[in-house]
Amino acid sequence: MIGFPLRKRGIEGDFFQPIKSPPTPLFLRGELLLYIQYWCLMPNLITIYPMKTPPPQLLSISYAHQAQKSLAQAFADAHQLPCQLLSKAQSELTLNFTEMQLEIIDLQNNMRLSVDFIGGSTGHRKKYGGGKGQTIAKAIGIKQGKPIPSVLDATAGLGKDAYVFACLGCPVTLIERSPIVAALLKDGIERGTLNIEFSATIANGFTLLNTDALQYIQALDEEQRPDVIYLDPMYPEKKKSASVKKSMQILQKLLGQDLDTDEILLAALQKARKRVVVKRPKGAAQLQVGQSPTLSYESKATRYDVYII
Repeated sequence: MIGFPLRKRGIEGDFFQPIKSPPTPLFLRGELLLYIQYWCLMPNLITIYPMKTPPPQLLSISYAHQAQKSLAQAFADAHQLPCQLLSKAQSELTLNFTEMQLEIIDLQNNMRLSVDFIGGSTGHRKKYGGGKGQTIAKAIGIKQGKPIPSVLDATAGLGKDAYVFACLGCPVTLIERSPIVAALLKDGIERGTLNIEFSATIANGFTLLNTDALQYIQALDEEQRPDVIYLDPMYPEKKKSASVKKSMQILQKLLGQDLDTDEILLAALQKARKRVVVKRPKGAAQLQVGQSPTLSYESKATRYDVYII
């Protein structure tokens, strides 16, 4: 048994709740699965890295100063990617290790992306986002006098919606299959835990898993089933626009579109205890899985399709 902090079902001692060890790493055709396990006071990250090695012209690993070289080189070696000083990077994107944070830089367009739960738009959303009255809270079933649901965010991305769920009091499990994005998210969480308010917000559980969402959901046993499974799949932009957020531009370049969303939704409908929520652009078609949403909630630019179990 391996101890990790602040799990969903309580705390053992001061900090740790035991969980079963993750499965042994596997080699799959075309994909290298590397298993790396981290532990610290709060929160925990269990990492299984499924990733086809991207071409070096798309992505490299870099470091701002020599002090970060060893960390950057270790990550690069694990994923068979080139590593160099930032000033020598030649790829379109680089995952850059700095003294303060981990960041992705779009070298062609001079854009930077990192995860920040304390400041920026995420911090603003926590303060002024509307609490339990906001649309996303209604979509996951937050109601006065009702138990707070557990949420599995199967497409965590940069963790913004997952953090909203944590702010609502939900124990949250975040799944992100890209090791690059998961590394950004892990870095943001670790920096966030230096803030007392953030640590209190995620005290009910905020667990990051870098693994394949479809396989993970299919393998859930009865005890592990969450109340809500949340999907926010990435779709290709129909046209380039200056209004597209820089974070989305970088992620679309790095990840492309999700091709298994229908399969994940079908699996989620079998495993969620209460509901599955699919986030869609307002006006977009529903996912075609032979079942229509029970209801939908709309905000200014977003629609949440809700499948009641």
